[in-house]
Amino acid sequence: MSESSDVAGRLAEIQKKLLALPDDAFAEKYALHREQDALKEEASEMAEVVDFQRTDDDLLRELYELRRQAKLIEGQRVNLTVQAGGADMSGVIGMGLAGDFAINKGIERALPGIRSRIGLIKGTFIDRGVDFPPVP
Repeated sequence: MSESSDVAGRLAEIQKKLLALPDDAFAEKYALHREQDALKEEASEMAEVVDFQRTDDDLLRELYELRRQAKLIEGQRVNLTVQAGGADMSGVIGMGLAGDFAINKGIERALPGIRSRIGLIKGTFIDRGVDFPPVP
C-alpha cells in the first residue's frame, strides 16, 4: 500500500468514526478532528511533492477542472429564505427546508478542500514562475 493511500484510508476511517459519534461527544470529536487535521497536512505535503513532478499543462487542466467544480457546487447552494417563501426562519424548519439546509452544509464542507487544492496548484505555478490565465 502506498503512503498516500494509507493516509487516505486513515482519513476515511476518522470520518466514519466522527459520523458514528453522538452529537455530545465533544472530547472524542475534538481528538479526531486534530488527528484529521494532521493527516490533511501530511496529504497536502505529499501533493506538493507530486505536483512538482507534473507538467504545467497537466496542472493547468486540473486547476481549470477544480475551478469548474467549485463554480458548479456553489451554484447548487439553496437560498433558504426564498425556499421558505420569505418567512421568518426562526420557526420550525419543514422537512423540505431541512433537506435544503443539509445541501448547503454539504457544500460548505466540499468547497474548502477544492479551494485548498486550487491554492496548492497556484502555489506550484508561482514557485515555478509560471503565469496562469484567469478562469476561461
